[in-house]
Amino acid sequence: MSELYPLRLTPSPKERIWGATDLRPYFGEFSQPIGEIWYSFEENPVTNGPLAGRTLASLMTEFGSRLMGTAHQPQTLVRQTAGAHLAGSSSPTGPYFPILAKMLFAEKTLSVQVHPDDDYALRHERGPGKTELWYVTDADKGSAVALGLTEGMSPDELADAARSGEIEQYLNWIPVQKGDALFIPPGTLHTLGAGVTICEIQQNSDLTYRFFDFGRFDASGKGRELHVEQGAQVVRMDAPKSKLTLTPVVDPVFDRCLLASCPYFAAETLQWDAPAEFSPDARRFDLLVFLEGQGRIGAETYRPGDCFLIPATAEPFKLQPDCLSTALQAFVPTS
Repeated sequence: MSELYPLRLTPSPKERIWGATDLRPYFGEFSQPIGEIWYSFEENPVTNGPLAGRTLASLMTEFGSRLMGTAHQPQTLVRQTAGAHLAGSSSPTGPYFPILAKMLFAEKTLSVQVHPDDDYALRHERGPGKTELWYVTDADKGSAVALGLTEGMSPDELADAARSGEIEQYLNWIPVQKGDALFIPPGTLHTLGAGVTICEIQQNSDLTYRFFDFGRFDASGKGRELHVEQGAQVVRMDAPKSKLTLTPVVDPVFDRCLLASCPYFAAETLQWDAPAEFSPDARRFDLLVFLEGQGRIGAETYRPGDCFLIPATAEPFKLQPDCLSTALQAFVPTS
């Protein structure tokens, strides 16, 4: 019998000025606006079973490929924020977990932003770049996201438009609804509109170049830091400007749909309304973010907002739903 089992990851709230205070049905109500809930980062602890209290980093160190899978390639990377290395601060060193799973709750529109690729990020920020996927779990009527621009611009023109605010009239807004998915590679200028909740799967990076912030001020009355010069250098005009077409996957157990796959991660939706057996893959770990329904995962319960890390060598387990359930599954492709 394996000593590893489905590991419940602590939902870690991050306050953001664009966030919401009511995070139901995934979480409760908060006194401050919460924009993001982080799950799979190295400092985050497990909350269930014999390994409760242990951080993801400590489990990676102890269990290695038994947790991460035989195909896992350890990387000497450190999650960074923009300019952190210049200030002499960075995330703790240690094993690097490749995927960061989040939920985002946008009560207000986010800043217009862009993320660098690995090459630029490693040279200028000493950390990995950021590729991400958004899966819309809830959206108010009329909600939208912006991907790219409606016309091409040079880096200098982009920077001028950001400083003047003219960039706002060129944003490529796309209506979204529950069940939509968007793939956002590095260089994609983007923003999440008000009234949208998403599950995000991304490289484990916090590198965001805030390009334009709609003239917004933080809690202290100051404009938030912008990264116009850096952002203009990494924006790509050939970046995606549309939603993904979801691909059904033949599966005898789950109603499964592939959202996207890239070298950093693959993401699928799973749906089931009867007991189903989940068999871990010895080559890789899996992340399961539960979005709808409730029931049991092995010896544990699940509900919307729960996230479990499935170790590569965990024993097969049952998913026993009380009602129709939906989860987003994420993993690093093995081929």
